Amino acid sequence: MAEVPADSVTGAGRPGRSVRIAIDKETRMVVLGGVLGAMFASMGLAVLIGRSHGYGGESLGSMGLISILGLMPCGAGLLWALLHPRRGFPSVAAGILIGIGLFVSFAGTGLNDAWAAPLDRPSSIRAVGSWTSGDVVVRVRPDQVVAYRVATGQVAWRWTPPGEDSVCAMSRGVGRGLGLLGHSEHDRPCAAVTALNLASGTVAWTAAVDAPARVGDTAAPDLLAVAGDEAVLQERTGWRAVHLADGGAAWRGDADAGCSPLQVAGGATEAVTVAQCGDAAPVLRSLAPADGRERTRVALPVTGGLKDLAVVSTEPLAVWVDAQGERGTHAVLSFDGAGRQRASIPVAGDEYDLDVMLGGAHAYDAFAARPLFGGVVVGDLLIIPGEKPDDVRISGGKNPSRIATGRLVAYSLADGGKRWTSGLDDQVTGLLVDGTSVWALTRDKLTRVDAATGRQSAELDVNDTESVHPVDLSVSGRNRFTVVAEDGTRDEPPVRGMG
Repeated sequence: MAEVPADSVTGAGRPGRSVRIAIDKETRMVVLGGVLGAMFASMGLAVLIGRSHGYGGESLGSMGLISILGLMPCGAGLLWALLHPRRGFPSVAAGILIGIGLFVSFAGTGLNDAWAAPLDRPSSIRAVGSWTSGDVVVRVRPDQVVAYRVATGQVAWRWTPPGEDSVCAMSRGVGRGLGLLGHSEHDRPCAAVTALNLASGTVAWTAAVDAPARVGDTAAPDLLAVAGDEAVLQERTGWRAVHLADGGAAWRGDADAGCSPLQVAGGATEAVTVAQCGDAAPVLRSLAPADGRERTRVALPVTGGLKDLAVVSTEPLAVWVDAQGERGTHAVLSFDGAGRQRASIPVAGDEYDLDVMLGGAHAYDAFAARPLFGGVVVGDLLIIPGEKPDDVRISGGKNPSRIATGRLVAYSLADGGKRWTSGLDDQVTGLLVDGTSVWALTRDKLTRVDAATGRQSAELDVNDTESVHPVDLSVSGRNRFTVVAEDGTRDEPPVRGMG
């Protein structure tokens, strides 16, 4: 009986017979070379062009290295397969499909800069805040306001304060398509308020305000608020509300005797004012936006004065209190509708320091007229970056390296208890509420976290511009975002769209 060649395959044929298919050495080289060579080549090519087509992540570098190492022994086999088209072309096609399949399976999802506004000039200019309204993102500088189309980055309109005025205040929120801006000349009180139509850049109305003095061209936060259908304007002795639609008078409310207005905040159904009362407890009040009727009055648990304060949420009512005294109140406090305190969440605890204002422990490090909150409220949860002293470690030497970590932490505003912790790759530079989720931006990643559970449902790699400093983040579509930087003169563009 004849011996079966080593390079053959025996399989089943018709009953009682066997079929021998001879695979010689040359055929084996053509098939293996075509499959493996094309697989590594196609995976490497996909790595090269993948970032510009929405892929990203650390796996790209690993796949690129594997492709290079794999092509070194298999490149000749790929060439050999191409020189033998009858068996080589089908093998190459199979290898291409396998390579692309491996790339798609292991590559992460990435975001690229879809557009970027030109760098700011002069180089000394900084933004004081921003809004997103409809199809535009509006970046406010002291000397001008610029609106960009979120889809393309095209400038929709520009508005310049009258005369030699500079912007000294702005509302956190917008309503009826209008945003509120305070402006005045250098070293003059912030005494004029303009309601700007954010769709067109036209002035809807202007009102005069009895404002306290300001120094130079400084801007101050939370002096103007949109509350329901009213605009609430802070003055030297109290607060005055005008109709948002036309600037007509609505109501006026004064601070208590011995107290001076400190802040105003607004929501869909609430206006919240805070007054400083010397060394006595500051007074927080919740008012009906339509008529100024007092709903809630709270004497904040502070003696000896305030260092900083921010109304984190109007519905439910939550406020960050930072007292002057070392042993004083340094916490986020929540209150019910009757003014009773529900929870106290320390911002410097045994486990974490809470970044209530983005940019670290010092408030108002970024965007002077509309500082960025690091803590956001979703339902009855405060979701906030929690930091530890060793979260960022930088090694010295000729080639310094940076190792970082970060996290979001959720606390109940009902009882102050911690509900969950969600680990991130770096410190948070932007935080955004999107329905029942929050988006957390770090230097080069954007992560979606479910507000109720802390579960991460998406992680997008930022392929182009890194966000080193705090930025204002907004959603402009499915997996499309706009990013506004305070300093748009150097490392980051003033505004960019990611998608």
